[in-house]
Amino acid sequence: MNYNSQNMKTQILLFFLLSVLAVSAQPKDKIRERIKAQRVAFITDRLSLTPDEAQKFWPIYNQFTDEFEGVKKEMNRLRKSTNENLKSMSDKEVEKALDDDLENQQKLTDLQRKYQKELKSAISPRKIALLYKTERDFKMQLLKRMRDSGQPPPAEEDF
Repeated sequence: MNYNSQNMKTQILLFFLLSVLAVSAQPKDKIRERIKAQRVAFITDRLSLTPDEAQKFWPIYNQFTDEFEGVKKEMNRLRKSTNENLKSMSDKEVEKALDDDLENQQKLTDLQRKYQKELKSAISPRKIALLYKTERDFKMQLLKRMRDSGQPPPAEEDF
């Protein structure tokens, strides 16, 4: 790795760290946008995307995350409602809530399967596997930074 590449990685990491520390003083929408920007920088760095790969990858990835987040929000909304109303719900209503949750989990799996196929047109299977690891690493680093700074963790859909 040459000096410029190492310097760029150091700058991205420094930006990431400083951004996380600045998050506490910002409204939720700005926090969400900042986290998304950090995630893009983190993924770009870790996957070492070529310009051609990046041009193909990001539209697919962005569409996937939009759809995935939509299903996750609905799933979280239904789970929260069920948890808040569980004592007053009939068995039939609880059964429907459980079925709805399984249906949403299946939707998430179907989306992952669909977009994994689409991502193969942009990046190699090895980079797709690295993407999944990178997403987990980003989430863990973000949670650790938030915990270390004494801030509450962001909502799951903010990742």
